[in-house]
Amino acid sequence: MRNKRIVVGFIVLLVIISALIAFPLRNYTSTMLFKINNYLPNNLYVNDVHFGGKTLEQAALELNKIEEEELKKRITISCDDGLNYNKNIDFTYSQLGYYVDKAPITESLKQIMDQNTNSLKRFLHYRSIERSRLDYKLSFGIHYDKFLKALEILDDSTLKPAVDARFEIINKQVEILPEVDGFAFDKEGLFKELQTNKDITVAKLKVKAVKPNVTADMLKTQGVKELISSFTTNFDPGNAPRSSNIKLAAKSIAGTILPPGAVFSFNEVVGQRTEEKGFKEAGVYINGKVDTGIGGGICQVSTTLYNTVLLADLLVMERSNHSLTVPYVPLSRDAAVSWGSQDFKFSNNTENYILIHSKTSGGSITFELYSTKSNKRVELISTTLARNKAPVQYIDDMLAPYGKEIVVDKGHDGFQSQLVKNVYIDARRISTEVVSKDKYLTAIKIIKRGVRIPDTILSVDDDI
Repeated sequence: MRNKRIVVGFIVLLVIISALIAFPLRNYTSTMLFKINNYLPNNLYVNDVHFGGKTLEQAALELNKIEEEELKKRITISCDDGLNYNKNIDFTYSQLGYYVDKAPITESLKQIMDQNTNSLKRFLHYRSIERSRLDYKLSFGIHYDKFLKALEILDDSTLKPAVDARFEIINKQVEILPEVDGFAFDKEGLFKELQTNKDITVAKLKVKAVKPNVTADMLKTQGVKELISSFTTNFDPGNAPRSSNIKLAAKSIAGTILPPGAVFSFNEVVGQRTEEKGFKEAGVYINGKVDTGIGGGICQVSTTLYNTVLLADLLVMERSNHSLTVPYVPLSRDAAVSWGSQDFKFSNNTENYILIHSKTSGGSITFELYSTKSNKRVELISTTLARNKAPVQYIDDMLAPYGKEIVVDKGHDGFQSQLVKNVYIDARRISTEVVSKDKYLTAIKIIKRGVRIPDTILSVDDDI
């Protein structure tokens, strides 16, 4: 009996001791779990800034502060072209295009706090950080485009850039002007240096030799040797806005070089016709009516080029006729263009490069194509298939004498027409092609006619 009481007493003592031990252990475990779930381990640093004890939200704010301070740091760029250009300019990291990549560290901090991770593994990792310091370093990068934009301030250097070899047309003869070597600041080299050494405070922008992209030897292999076709149309030089548009569009095309197989697009080369580019408002055709619009007149440019292309027997891929007839070419030999709707396109279907040359003088525009001559000769035949006279509209003029007529708008006759292209080698015709069949609308002819009856003096005989 006595032994039984001893055993019971011993068990009670063990229960009491276990309870005394378990209470602080549960308390410690609960406190530790709360800490792991909510705060970063104590011995954790980012760029030597203490992050221990911070929540993830606080850590994100601290990272933003570090980023802001880092991007305020400055670098002096020193450049000297060896002549009379010498500058030292201070840039902030931000101005030079630096950026801080916070994503890897942000992700690592989230993983430390990730409650989906195995509890024991997470606990051990957390405790290991607290026992042995963990340091993170923010990584940096540089946006190349922003870097180049910042250094544009140095582009006023006296360094002479490389000059490509180019074709020059002199008295309808092809000349090749040779290339010229040049020099430039080595921005790419400086960019690579800054990528590998972020802590640099002074960087030298060095000068490098620059070779031209196009050499005379390259041009000699392209087959641009001689005139292969040309065509001229005339315009009224007294119409200043229209003349200006023609010259501007022709100039934008001049010098275009088409490799074999390349496609020329009038709209892509000339671009959108806007006032900012210098185009003016002049007469245009809109849905069969005469109106005005920015860039009016440039259809004469596309038309002149179209005929030059036909005479060279190149492949026309896209072309539209006008809604009304035009005065500067025969029927079916016009090429209407309109930004966003009508384009003129052709392909270089030869084995050699083609150089497009243009010139405007007085009241004429000429396009010339230069390449290697073939023994082809092209004949263009425009034929009228049908004609509809313009309807006439009379407007009574109460101020003009009876019977007097003044043509206010000449109007337009309507036509159906076609263009045939014959190709000859020597005197032998090798092909005949109906290039297009076209329909031109009529436009009303407007005439003012006088209806005023002249005053008459009536004589009355008083004698009866």
